[in-house]
Amino acid sequence: MKTVDDLCVLIEENLNDADRLASEGIAADTPLLVSGLLDSLTIMRIVAQVEQRTGITFPQNSVVAANFRTPLLLWNAIADIRAGAGQCQGEPA
Repeated sequence: MKTVDDLCVLIEENLNDADRLASEGIAADTPLLVSGLLDSLTIMRIVAQVEQRTGITFPQNSVVAANFRTPLLLWNAIADIRAGAGQCQGEPA
């Protein structure tokens, strides 16, 4: 996974698998939580797949709602983890 667009495809695949189709597709600024597209199970599946595809391990304090509001925010969290910074923002997802 090299771009936020790759992440959008991964998220869309998970939504399709969970029968939560996004009518207009997933873009970097698609609201994921406010729209109700993501539930906790889907978030955990996305985390597992991101870890598998990127080789990173999400610190538990990075699996928070603030990082799952949009694909771009999740991409930024992934970049922070890759940089070794990790982060803790907002309440748990």
